Amino acid sequence: MRIMHTVYFCSFLLLLALTYGCPNVSKPYPERTYYLFEIPNPTTTMTTIKGTTLEINRFSVSPTSQGREFIYRTTDLEYKADFYNQFFKPPDNIMTEAVRQWLNQSGLFEDVLNPTSQALPKYVIEGNIVELYGDYRNQSAANAVLKLQFFLLQMPEDDGDPNIIFGKTYESAKPIGESTPQNLMNGWNLALGDILGEFLKDLSSYLPKAQQQ
Repeated sequence: MRIMHTVYFCSFLLLLALTYGCPNVSKPYPERTYYLFEIPNPTTTMTTIKGTTLEINRFSVSPTSQGREFIYRTTDLEYKADFYNQFFKPPDNIMTEAVRQWLNQSGLFEDVLNPTSQALPKYVIEGNIVELYGDYRNQSAANAVLKLQFFLLQMPEDDGDPNIIFGKTYESAKPIGESTPQNLMNGWNLALGDILGEFLKDLSSYLPKAQQQ
């Protein structure tokens, strides 16, 4: 009988451990949220420059912005990645496509080629994502920071090297109010719109000169 009492008591202790000691495996984990760049359409349609066929190479990206996770700058020296809020694809991929669509809508170029096109472009744009992060060093004045570098290349008709028409670095920091991922993404979209507006002005200045050469 003493053996049976011992078995019952051990079984009772085991039941208590399973009931109160095990983690709740049904507890849901936070879901990841994915974002894309959505830039406001160009405010003005440019006069198309005849004979300008454009291809946009896939952007390069600095090592600090290569991942899909949102990056927050919390101190002058410290950056943190947000596993639960990410870009839908690598930022260089979606940035390239967003810029391609935006420049196509601007109407400045006669044709903006798709990545699968077999046509040979007369001009090529190369871009680099230099900075892309949320500046949270001052929580009461957070900013969406974006810095891009562009080069406009004129492609040779023979096998020579391309000619660099111009290159420039553009940057913008947009206040986002409350430090939420959605506000940060909205800030990046506004910053990208401002940068592309400046870039378009430069293109409309340099491109006609290049066409005359």
